[in-house]
Amino acid sequence: MAEQLAKGLWRLEIPLEGNPLKTLNSYLIQGPRSLLIDTGFRWPSCRQAMERQLAELGVNRGRMDIFVTHLHSDHVGLAPELIRPGCQIFIGAVDGPGVGIYMDGAHWRSLYARYVADGFTQEETDRLFTSNPAQTAAPGTWTQYRYLQDGDTLFYGGHMLLCLLTPGHTPGHMCLYAPEDKWLFTGDHILFHISPNICRWESLPDALGSYLESLQKVRDLPVDLLLPAHRQETGILRDRVDELTAHHLRRIEDAWQTVRDEPGLTGYEIAGRMRWKIRSRSWEDFPLEQKFFAVGEALAHLDYLEVRGRVCRRQEREKYRYYVTE
Repeated sequence: MAEQLAKGLWRLEIPLEGNPLKTLNSYLIQGPRSLLIDTGFRWPSCRQAMERQLAELGVNRGRMDIFVTHLHSDHVGLAPELIRPGCQIFIGAVDGPGVGIYMDGAHWRSLYARYVADGFTQEETDRLFTSNPAQTAAPGTWTQYRYLQDGDTLFYGGHMLLCLLTPGHTPGHMCLYAPEDKWLFTGDHILFHISPNICRWESLPDALGSYLESLQKVRDLPVDLLLPAHRQETGILRDRVDELTAHHLRRIEDAWQTVRDEPGLTGYEIAGRMRWKIRSRSWEDFPLEQKFFAVGEALAHLDYLEVRGRVCRRQEREKYRYYVTE
């Protein structure tokens, strides 16, 4: 059931069945023309929950545009199915082309081949090819979109919304900020209870460094209502930015110490030695899809160290292995 957060502002809860994120917070700004922010996976359960709540609110679907904070499938997956003729899907210009890339099986074959070089087995990546919702729940088509730049503005329901480019979680992640209302739609840039996943991106050489810079970009914004994309927990923007920054600085040092203490490990092996907030008895018991994101995050931390000259990566027997340089 949709929850009213302020006049003309609603939170729609979209279930993400079997996913540790549990739900997506989709937000609706109602007015003569409405704006839906993020959509859910291209799954029947997400579609049914979305359609039901939009109907409950009496939304005129012919006058509803969609803004997606970034290219991940749990945010953009349903957008092409929800949009109506004459309406638009907004996405940042950096992430926009990536949606089409996510629909290409060749992209995933290439990505998984790189993950094999970082320590995954071929059998694991073969299973991921048919089970990873980042791939399988992406949009089936991609049309009627408009690319946005950092600093662009949108106007819905009497609210001015400023587009803020916040790279890190994805190369072109965007937040929406309503300065007059002091609302901040954070997407996956800032979450509570869990920390956003920061992975390696081929087009973003230092994803974690970019993320830490993006946190500082929003840290001091005047915000009364902080609206994250997952879970209902919320809080004070500045405090959460400082917590997330400290969390990653600790992880950076943990990764460096692991490389120092056990030189020659792969990214996969280093990820297995990191601490994760997940209910698994061991690294071997990790759900495969979560192992994919965990290794991606370990690689982002290793990239951060490599860019700053603290570790180096060497290819040995078709695997990349890490060594300290200090």
